[in-house]
Amino acid sequence: MLDRSGNVGLMTSILAGVFLGAIAAPSSALAQGTPGMVLKADQIAPAKLNALPENAVIDIKGKRMTAGEVRTRMRQGDKIKEEKLAALQTKTSDFEAKRAKFLQEQEAKLQADNAKAMAELARLRQAGGQAQPSEREAIQREAAQLYQRSKTASPAEKAQIEKRAGELLRQLGR
Repeated sequence: MLDRSGNVGLMTSILAGVFLGAIAAPSSALAQGTPGMVLKADQIAPAKLNALPENAVIDIKGKRMTAGEVRTRMRQGDKIKEEKLAALQTKTSDFEAKRAKFLQEQEAKLQADNAKAMAELARLRQAGGQAQPSEREAIQREAAQLYQRSKTASPAEKAQIEKRAGELLRQLGR
């Protein structure tokens, strides 16, 4: 028979063995999701996360979740990323289509404006580059008025008169 001190010693050895066994438990025991064990998320490799059972408890920044919940949230995050990428690709293709249409419209407008300018140039060449008689008379009257004003004009006014006279000469085609 064991005396009372022997029972205490036996109980202490059994408790020490259980305690040391729990501490020295292999990582495979952790992977099995030992009940009551909480794993830190920053200590689990992503590949090992998939190997954990659904009910393994994981501490993520102070919040406890099961491995199944973590995997579900990861799948949801991946799905959201894929949806956002698809939406971005759609918007990009829409933008490119609108851009191409805009550029085509701009090119068509530019060609139309160029055609108008070329037609006007051809018309002026046929007219010999001279102004029409009624327009010529109006230019001559304005030139005479400018000449009269220049006799009594200040230097600043004379500069404006000279500028306008140059414009009138260009209109006459000289």
